Amino acid sequence: MSLSIQPSAPLPGGPEDRRFGALRDPRTFVRVFVGVFFRDLESFFPGCRVEPLDADAPARPGFPRTRSRPGGGMDFRMMVEGPREGRERGVAVSLFGSWYRIVADGPIGLGEEDLRLIRAMGSVLDLNYQILFRRSRMSILQLLRGMPEDHYVAACLEPSAYAPAASAPSRVAEAILTLRTMALSTYENRRVTTGALILGPSPVADESAAPPGALAFGVELTSLKSLHRLCDGRRTLFLVDRDGRMADVVDVRRWVDRDGATAGAEPDDGGLEVPCARLYQAHARATRAGGHVCLVLSPHQEIKVFAGGMQTFVFAHGRWRVLDPASKFALWRESLADPRLARVLFQTALELAEERKGGLLVVVPVPAEVIGRLIAPEDVLDYRRDDQDDAEPTSIEPGGPTLHVVDDERAVGEIPASFAIPGFRGPGAGRGDSPSKRSIHYLAEGRSLLTLDSSVVEALASLDGALAVDGEGRLLSFGAILRHDLSPPGDGHRTPSRDTAEGARTTAAIVASRFGPVLKISEDGIVSCFLDGNRVWDL
Repeated sequence: MSLSIQPSAPLPGGPEDRRFGALRDPRTFVRVFVGVFFRDLESFFPGCRVEPLDADAPARPGFPRTRSRPGGGMDFRMMVEGPREGRERGVAVSLFGSWYRIVADGPIGLGEEDLRLIRAMGSVLDLNYQILFRRSRMSILQLLRGMPEDHYVAACLEPSAYAPAASAPSRVAEAILTLRTMALSTYENRRVTTGALILGPSPVADESAAPPGALAFGVELTSLKSLHRLCDGRRTLFLVDRDGRMADVVDVRRWVDRDGATAGAEPDDGGLEVPCARLYQAHARATRAGGHVCLVLSPHQEIKVFAGGMQTFVFAHGRWRVLDPASKFALWRESLADPRLARVLFQTALELAEERKGGLLVVVPVPAEVIGRLIAPEDVLDYRRDDQDDAEPTSIEPGGPTLHVVDDERAVGEIPASFAIPGFRGPGAGRGDSPSKRSIHYLAEGRSLLTLDSSVVEALASLDGALAVDGEGRLLSFGAILRHDLSPPGDGHRTPSRDTAEGARTTAAIVASRFGPVLKISEDGIVSCFLDGNRVWDL
């Protein structure tokens, strides 16, 4: 069998037909790229709404009119909209000349980090389109390494790597793929934890050049099993230079304090504007300036991304999530009168989430409204039952059996053995009582959350039930089981509400948020904020 190679027949039509080759109808590509954009948008923002904007729609004033020209690129544009007529803050994007409005689900809408990500998605897809039409020097194989969402995150953190003139692969995307591959491995029957600090474009003090023969930090390194022990991601990180080479292994705390300017004792919040879990405060501090990016594969097999002095992204539960802690902390801080209390509670929630401990933090500005309704009086720290001292003794039926309480086992023989319990002391004796949670209320009575050590606050918050404080931070209760059925007084029918029927920690958070701001921490590491009976954000 032989194959003869014949020259290809000339393509019909003019120059436009020769440009697209066999793709006679470029509108097919338009439909594919628009579909991919909104499909990937849904993975980052589940529940978001996409509304096409007609060219002559009255809601489209000020939007530039563009003419679709598929051969010229996606022509991606974005315009930010402010809230109006009860609508959440949204954004309008243009793809191939057609405009669409994107409105995220939830009361707070889209934050600054969300907008950066949407821009990054547009630049990555536009680069894909340019490569298909050979208008970029980058190889399509570079964009096929890893998941598409990895490149969106990388373009948000390293936009220069996805410019039309770029030719080298993104260092952030390569690091994400490397950590993702390491997450599938074990070393001595233990999950691998590691991390990398990618230097930004700004020069670094005392920076030394990578030695000759330095390896590129990429997925190929995962074949070296001993590499997993060099860096644990919590204290030590691989240092990746501007050429993508593994230049060094550094202690992240010492690297941050290498100039000695911040050495010595640090505040509990690490000196960060936005709170961060204490285990990763040094990682956040390392990215405050210089455009550096830090990636960590945590013991929970999450990929944490730090940039701009905060944790910006996390890959967990099978998908990427935009955290935007700055906007969410600002909203939480505005809901409380005391900014110090807002920071303490936010920090406590982050620590519990990192330890995978559930919790419920409730702020009650007016305690009198909740005692007896939301919180049982017995759960309040300074509650006193005045009727205990005046209680009448229980009458005993004449001729009935009598329970004798004895302090000395030698006296047991003087009374019928069937009615003597040696060593047992009832409440009337004042000692030997069976301890209850109320027995330890004195440890926190009259204390303020603002003066307690952070570890003590976290221990109180980790108990089953809710930790409740007033607007000034004074402890009201800990480990309190909140009441869910809050039907209005006098409602004889007491119809169960939807919240009562659910019966979970989320139910308690929804009900409690009608009295004040609430932070709910789930055991899968997600922090949720509830205000006025609604969930306003997840972190």
